[in-house]
Amino acid sequence: MKYDVIIAGGGPGGATCAEFLAKNGVDVILFEKGDNNRYKACAGGLMWHNELDFGSLPPEIIERDVDHLILHGPTEFVDLKSDNNSTKIGQLTYRNRLDCYLREKAIRSGAIIETNSEVFNISCHKDFVEVEVKSNSHIKRIKGDAIVIATGVHGNKLHRKLKIDRPLEIEQAIQAEYYLPSHVVEERFGGGVYELFFNSQIASHGYTWIFTKKEGVSVGMCNKNVDIKHFQEVLKHHPIIRPKLEGAKPIEFEGKHIWAAPIPDRILEHIYGNKVILVGDAAGFIDRFTYEGIWHARMSGRLAAETLIKAKKKSDYTASFLLKYQRKCSRIFEIIQNSQKMHHLVYHSGFMDLLIDTMALILQDKELSEEYTKNIQPLLEGLLEPGDEIAHLGIEFRRRLLESLKNKLDKKSFRKINRLIEYAYFIK
Repeated sequence: MKYDVIIAGGGPGGATCAEFLAKNGVDVILFEKGDNNRYKACAGGLMWHNELDFGSLPPEIIERDVDHLILHGPTEFVDLKSDNNSTKIGQLTYRNRLDCYLREKAIRSGAIIETNSEVFNISCHKDFVEVEVKSNSHIKRIKGDAIVIATGVHGNKLHRKLKIDRPLEIEQAIQAEYYLPSHVVEERFGGGVYELFFNSQIASHGYTWIFTKKEGVSVGMCNKNVDIKHFQEVLKHHPIIRPKLEGAKPIEFEGKHIWAAPIPDRILEHIYGNKVILVGDAAGFIDRFTYEGIWHARMSGRLAAETLIKAKKKSDYTASFLLKYQRKCSRIFEIIQNSQKMHHLVYHSGFMDLLIDTMALILQDKELSEEYTKNIQPLLEGLLEPGDEIAHLGIEFRRRLLESLKNKLDKKSFRKINRLIEYAYFIK
């Protein structure tokens, strides 16, 4: 049988794409390499724009609402939280539950989904694409008018087969899950929290995190290179993390407690080709500063579906038509480019520790902190125009940051950091 669209990969990007395609009468089949409940080394943090753009998730999927973010430098920290507890920064989930839910939505919409099925080979012909799928010990061939690659960094071999751009610059993530009673999570963390630890001596190109769940925490680290022994030593000896994990019991998934995964560290120049579209991590869609990517995957999946729906109506899956997808992704590109500026400022300036400590000190100002927390989503996206109502927050923050750094650095170092801050400034 020939399908309109084949999707390789059943994470947020692939599942969202499948749902939107099926809802609009497109014959779509999705192949997921893992089983239906496969674990993913992902902290499960959903920034609030996920709900704004895709609607609410059911309560059984959400572990906690996030109402505060704790930012640690080597010597300073700040707890960004609204006093009236009205500001929700995001939500927390387990990726295996989220992915399973999104795939079930796609099935209810009419998509065909096969798990434990890996697309391992692909060929592009004049009128169709053909994939080879390994399912248990069987291999089968499936034809389609087009393919969506949503396999993350692991799908590089498919990129090579199609001779298209692929993620080559990689960040590494490592994560462990722990059980703690709900009341202990409340006592030690204050409920739903993103807690981020920046320290160049621990991770020079990333950070360590603790994200709370209903009964437990996800603890991880991202860096250019990660090592299990180093990660374990940090958890064992870090003066803040160690007591927060006291008495925590390791949770295993598929017989493993510690998981690692690659994350793309560069957005691809071209995210489409003849009869092919790339979404999510496979396209390099990731926040270059925080390395969050669930929203990017879901949004690119939806935009891919919108493009392919039109392609079906026109019977045109050529690269010249699918270029429309790249244009549709302009908002994603702009947000990632803004995060890339912060990436260079924090991870490549040589001043990570000083920058984070200084930012934390500035945000200890209660009035500024509350305003920042209320508007954290648009401030992080960096799409504000100078005349926007909340643009003054960014302007004031930059002024205080430069003023403080000027008193701490020699003239040569300050000139360097001043240029980077001007470049990273998140208002157009």
